[in-house]
Amino acid sequence: MEDIKFGQTDLTVKSGETINFLFTNTGEVAHDAFIGDTAAQMDHETEMAEAGDMAGHSMGEPAVTVQPGDSGELSYTFDQPGTYEVGCHQPGHYAAGMKIDVIVE
Repeated sequence: MEDIKFGQTDLTVKSGETINFLFTNTGEVAHDAFIGDTAAQMDHETEMAEAGDMAGHSMGEPAVTVQPGDSGELSYTFDQPGTYEVGCHQPGHYAAGMKIDVIVE
């Protein structure tokens, strides 16, 4: 995680595979990583924008927030084939293209 990008922009995995993501924020602002399809990303973008300074992630949500200089882990099992994204929903980051495209075969 850097200001405003992920170090990797695409990933291909097999259906049923569990990926253990390790995010290190080398930037100067907080970043987050939320996993879901495009519709879920758009819903989460709206939810985070409406929450303002109270923005955070609910327990059980496939997401992690990483402060500058910190690291965070997120494990996710991609059960179904399709296209997913890992998106950062700090203000303006997703719109600027801060995402990882995940293809599940």
